[in-house]
Amino acid sequence: MDPWHVDDDIRRAETLPAAAFTDRAFLDRELATVFARAWQLVPEPAGRGDAERPLVEQLAPRGARVPFSLLGRPLFAQRGWDDDELRVFPNTCTHAWYPLVPGPSRGPTLVCGQHGRRFDCAGRFVSQPGFGKDVPDFPRACDHLAALPARPWRGWLFTRLGAAAGGRDLAASLAEVDASLVRYPDELQPAASPGEVREVAGNWKLHAWNYLDRFHIAYIHRPPGGLADACDLATYTTELYDDAVLQWVYARDPTDGLDPALLPDRFRDPGGRRVFALWWFVWPNLTLNFYPWGLSVNVYQPVPDRPDATRFLWYHRVRDPALHAERDRRWLSAQVDAEDVDALAQVRAGLRSGFAPRGRFAPDDEQAAHWFHRRVSCEVAR
Repeated sequence: MDPWHVDDDIRRAETLPAAAFTDRAFLDRELATVFARAWQLVPEPAGRGDAERPLVEQLAPRGARVPFSLLGRPLFAQRGWDDDELRVFPNTCTHAWYPLVPGPSRGPTLVCGQHGRRFDCAGRFVSQPGFGKDVPDFPRACDHLAALPARPWRGWLFTRLGAAAGGRDLAASLAEVDASLVRYPDELQPAASPGEVREVAGNWKLHAWNYLDRFHIAYIHRPPGGLADACDLATYTTELYDDAVLQWVYARDPTDGLDPALLPDRFRDPGGRRVFALWWFVWPNLTLNFYPWGLSVNVYQPVPDRPDATRFLWYHRVRDPALHAERDRRWLSAQVDAEDVDALAQVRAGLRSGFAPRGRFAPDDEQAAHWFHRRVSCEVAR
């Protein structure tokens, strides 16, 4: 049997082995399977001034282009000049591999700064000095830029590193998320401060697993003054879907909950309780956390060649600025983050100890964790 196998039956299943969180070869396997097939959120710009504007805003004009890095790969997003289409391309010239887009720019064509190779906004080779009609079999297919899938969603851009990876379209993967947001505003404002990007201890799967774990709330975020105080944990609900998991709970204080008018009727409580938050996990490493103040987005990116580290991306989109200013006091945003980061640093030490057996899942409480471990197991085996 595959050493990474996780049983379909939660009553019999064991967690992924410790090596799946520490082994470099396993990380390489994940990057070649999970992260070649799955949709990934394109990181927001981290520049200064004008370059700090949201990505989709920078890409609004025809011919606009913005570089970014995703899982260690240099890429750029491009708005079409003639067709207004959004595309993603490798930020690597097809002649001698020089970076094509050093920073945000705009124009009907793109010229490589090393040898002058020119491309149009659809990635097609146009010209290059020294390459005339006397060069046979030119341009070839590989002289054009290889377009990667690009899909906008609610003010964000997604791409997939495998251009022909198959699998579900982004709209299908996010269908259940959209169904929960039919009354939630589409347009949210970026927070005044730029997004936060930092490296934290622990494999990316540890952070995803922790996010999907309801048990730790009562212990890591314990009372008094913790998240366990702010939520009515007896009402904690987990919903499993093909590409996403929803967790939600009622707030102890209704004034800290979402206005029922913002949510579908199925979340309405006759007794007047209000949902504290909708915590969406989208396969494989994205969280979309909808609060009364707006949206908190987390991405747990693996770091190539470093299985025990995670690149953590954290962005805010604001519905109510006054409530957003209260997020650390009422929704314990910074406190919960600090407690989770510390806990997972300690888990990483346990993984390295050599005394980390495969665990089991509590059948009635750890369905989300089992869903995640099983999905990883299946994806790396494909």
